[in-house]
Amino acid sequence: MLRGVEDNLPLLEQIFDRLPDVMFFVKDSQARYVMVNQAIVEQSGMRSKSRVIGTTADELFPGTGHNTLAQDLSVIQSGKKIIDALRLYFSADGKKQWCLSSKFRLLDQRTGLYGLVGVSRILPRPDEKNSSYKRLLEFIRILESENDQKLLISEVADSVNLSVDTLERLTKEIFHLTPKQMLIRIRIDKACQLLEETESSITDIATDCGYADHSAFSRQFKAATHYTPQQYRTSSRSL
Repeated sequence: MLRGVEDNLPLLEQIFDRLPDVMFFVKDSQARYVMVNQAIVEQSGMRSKSRVIGTTADELFPGTGHNTLAQDLSVIQSGKKIIDALRLYFSADGKKQWCLSSKFRLLDQRTGLYGLVGVSRILPRPDEKNSSYKRLLEFIRILESENDQKLLISEVADSVNLSVDTLERLTKEIFHLTPKQMLIRIRIDKACQLLEETESSITDIATDCGYADHSAFSRQFKAATHYTPQQYRTSSRSL
């Protein structure tokens, strides 16, 4: 256990257990869970926290790619934090879930070992009754209908009569995402569907999802899912 935060763990656990849409975790130097909140237990389908403690993210969420552990270890070793990275994962019931993940290196001052602390905020469904949502309808329509084209957020904002600053304020208010993150999410969702349901080549799928080349698509797809496109296609068809 990371003893440097040991005295605060009971309080932190009580606080984060009351945030059902936030997955909170502390991991040791080997990126194994030493503390989790109830949201992680529910998302992973485990019966209790004791079943989660001691596992890695790759073991707990086996259907979500096999690079979360590598990312965790990179943060622990380099100290380079991750802030609001857009991430797609699969919950225990097989549903796709988008979240914003942040991770920070944590020092156990008693042992001198580094670990990890972080949160993943599960993105909620937007409130379609909110007046701000209605202001974004045309922007959403363009992203969904023209995502196979080169889109500049500044040009799309201008076409819907919104400043870039106003557009970003509205998307964060309703979707908890920046406009660019919204475009990435729409493109990756489309790519996942094409990989699952068609035999199209990776190159064709990249083009259909608005990417200039195969490598750019693969990099962004792996950043979001921790799978390469081919790994995702293979895994999705084995479920």
